[in-house]
Amino acid sequence: MTDVDLESAGLADRLSRHLPTKLGVWIGLAAGICVPYFSLQRFHLSAIRSVPVTFVDQAIGLGPAFLWPYLSIALLVPLAPLLARTREELSRYSRGLALLCIPCFAIFALFPVEGPRPALPPEQPLYRWLLSVDRPGNSLPSLHAGLTIYSLLFAWRVLRDDLAGRNRAVVWALGFGWGALILFSTLATKQHWLADLPPGALLAWAAYRISWRDA
Repeated sequence: MTDVDLESAGLADRLSRHLPTKLGVWIGLAAGICVPYFSLQRFHLSAIRSVPVTFVDQAIGLGPAFLWPYLSIALLVPLAPLLARTREELSRYSRGLALLCIPCFAIFALFPVEGPRPALPPEQPLYRWLLSVDRPGNSLPSLHAGLTIYSLLFAWRVLRDDLAGRNRAVVWALGFGWGALILFSTLATKQHWLADLPPGALLAWAAYRISWRDA
């Protein structure tokens, strides 16, 4: 078998391991993220604030076509735990995810920040749907950015020892490109300000570091 064949076989084995536990993690993801996120959009404990608008926010125009990479986070986030090989990795994943989400939810409730929205949104059905389900009060820190960074960090952590040479470089490039596209899409769809992204990324990095600190 070639190195590619061996790595493909290893990936298939990795994906098939602990499927019931991974299913439980996915259910926890759906309930633990979606329920508080969408509930907190409707119940704020203080007035909604705003953040300074940067030249980057002004320079990036509204691009409804970027809704597809924006929504691709729905594939990236479940993919990360699917790549875990052991229950310990799944445990660390869940612990880190809680460390990321709980501070975000607390800030959304106590210090809500309104995200950018166009005064006249385009007549694009998917974009209109997004505006109807995702209100602009959970803007800072960007949970979208946090989940993107955290998922990529975790995926790289559990995959890196199984990858070598060119395949490692390819996976790194694909992950970096996907993540960068998602982050840009948060600005191009006017779901977030530039100021929202660094706090979300920092929380993701801290959650990842804490969940793996004794490894």
